[in-house]
Amino acid sequence: IAANSMTSRFRSPGMYLAYLLQAAIAFNVLLAVIFKPQDVLIGLSLFLIALLIYVFSWKTKIMFPWFVYALVSLAVLIHISGYIQGRYLAFVRWDVLAHTVSGTIVALIGFLVILFWDKIKNYNLDAAFIGIFIVFFGCVFEYFWEIWEFCIDTFLGGSAAGLMQADNADTMTDMIFVLIASLIVGIGCYYYLKHYGKETIFHNMVKDSTYLKKFNV
Repeated sequence: IAANSMTSRFRSPGMYLAYLLQAAIAFNVLLAVIFKPQDVLIGLSLFLIALLIYVFSWKTKIMFPWFVYALVSLAVLIHISGYIQGRYLAFVRWDVLAHTVSGTIVALIGFLVILFWDKIKNYNLDAAFIGIFIVFFGCVFEYFWEIWEFCIDTFLGGSAAGLMQADNADTMTDMIFVLIASLIVGIGCYYYLKHYGKETIFHNMVKDSTYLKKFNV
């Protein structure tokens, strides 16, 4: 019964958008194979990264809301097309778009992390604290990402798409947009929790899974 339930959830209407985005990622890998062999490794790596969340759900039977899968695939699609189709160089604000979408994903990951940690440890955190945690989680990750970009530019001369940080304004713009994305997700999750409740949201994600039983969840 659980297997059938998981299969039906993987076939829900929202998931097909995630699959379409995943197919677009695969198409970019094909473009690299045909036109840019030097970027095939990058393309395959990003394609596999995008698959991780699907594999994780299939193995653990923990099913996240469909938009999590779609946004993960969208973030990877923006990055892979930025490299393989040269959009980082062709569009001045493509990097800002990439940071904004990625910041949204990281904030959502922060939401899932604190939700599961709260349940496992029985902290009984309220919606306001969780919303604030999400904002800080997204911003802290972006802070370390900008350090990573600085190191890549300083010690390796940039990435396959060129320098990752054009100047201080570029860095600050990325950080500001990630802050905005984190705030939107934090506020959205606050109202999501207030409307549906932590127990209902958590149960919908793990109802087909036995993976968390060892944590007495």
